[in-house]
Amino acid sequence: MKALTPPIPINYQAVLADLEAKRVELDSAIAAIKVLLRQTGLMAATAPVLPRISSLSEVPPNAFAGLSISRSVRRLLEMMQRRLSVAEILRGLEAGGLKRNKYRNVYSILRGREAYQADIIKVDRKWGLAEWNPEIPPRSNQIPPHELR
Repeated sequence: MKALTPPIPINYQAVLADLEAKRVELDSAIAAIKVLLRQTGLMAATAPVLPRISSLSEVPPNAFAGLSISRSVRRLLEMMQRRLSVAEILRGLEAGGLKRNKYRNVYSILRGREAYQADIIKVDRKWGLAEWNPEIPPRSNQIPPHELR
């Protein structure tokens, strides 16, 4: 018959010290990720790099699968790296897999994006990213933060 070995006592002080050390490491990692998200935004931190294209015929067929029209337009502008007319945006969205949309619907979405998120703006009858024209103040329907106080 096999002799039973006595149980090894657990050193709870050592276990606690080890867990606290790991908590410090995790808190540090969490803080670093939060800084990254504040600097780049959630989509920029998680999204793959978009391909740069020179013409609407190069838009990948499923480039906008599962995206709203608003997000699809932003992605299209990021891929093209130039301002586009609404007609060009319509062709690009369709090439990227979205169903055909009416001009007025897409225009309305663009105006809303310009007014509320101010990341897409209209310059000389074409739409582009606000970051391309930092000298143009955003046209927004939102109350500026300094006026909320």
